[in-house]
Amino acid sequence: MDHLHDIIPELSAEEKQVLATIRNVEGSAYRKEGTTMLLKADGSSVGMLSSGCLEGDLQCRIEDVHAKGPQAVSYDMRGYRELSWGEGTGCNGVIEVLLEPVTKALATSMRRMHAAVNQGKTVLRWTAAAGGGWFVCGEEPDEQAKQLAAQAAGMKRGSGRSSISDGQGEKIYVQTIRPKPRLFIFGSGPDARPLVQMAMRCGYEVTVLDWRPAYLDAVKNEVPEARQIPGFPDEWWRSTAFRNGDMAVVMTHHFERDREALVHLLQEPMAYIGVLGSKTRTKRLLQTEVLPEIITTPIGLSIGAEGPEEIAVSVVGQLIALQNSATANEVMA
Repeated sequence: MDHLHDIIPELSAEEKQVLATIRNVEGSAYRKEGTTMLLKADGSSVGMLSSGCLEGDLQCRIEDVHAKGPQAVSYDMRGYRELSWGEGTGCNGVIEVLLEPVTKALATSMRRMHAAVNQGKTVLRWTAAAGGGWFVCGEEPDEQAKQLAAQAAGMKRGSGRSSISDGQGEKIYVQTIRPKPRLFIFGSGPDARPLVQMAMRCGYEVTVLDWRPAYLDAVKNEVPEARQIPGFPDEWWRSTAFRNGDMAVVMTHHFERDREALVHLLQEPMAYIGVLGSKTRTKRLLQTEVLPEIITTPIGLSIGAEGPEEIAVSVVGQLIALQNSATANEVMA
């Protein structure tokens, strides 16, 4: 998952910073198009574009980018000669990186864009030699953005991000920026907490719902960044507004609470509803012999997982696979 959600709050024109984005890959690479990294003059950074082979060179370009403006740098990782870029990296492709100096205008624009994304909106950000901008998918764009939207609609977007050219041959880079994926975990027992931790580390916005204060206190101590909704199911629904693409895992270990959560979730626009336990138990929860297709039970990839930590890995792996599959089949315009 990209680090853009972590990068935008760090943007500042008060120090020399460079926004580095992979805008084209030919062959194989550690990260794909749309991956973004923030480089700072003090040597620190947020995110990563490679396994470490490009970052040192990119860091040395900060002064030049601020002096001359945006520039594209190409790295040929296909070589195996001594001192070649590809030596020991595991990559075998050509990577083109767009470098943009962080100005006050860029930081302001990105923050406004991020505010829209945090409201659950998907945006297209575009950059070209003459400048750039962004617009919300599904909303009425300005004339310049309309032309871009028409071009983007016909593109094959295998990674959800790509590069295109307009009628005059000018290269325009389009980056699709989606809301942070949201995961709702019903239950906060000892087996749920590793799942909260793993999902947070993989870039999910996690909300934990439980009626047991002691369990929620343990989550707060271990993963303070996770949102908590205490109380019983009727209180959960009053405090939660679900949106398209949300994911949920039901694991309270309480039959009636699991049933209440499951019945309500089936009325919401969820992308994934996972229920801990067997298909037999889940059928009993819904009093049916045929489960709705949206329900996954048992949860997680089939990796022979044992124990809370391994189960957490299998569940998050399943969520990532589902999410990437949906992104690959999506065309934004």
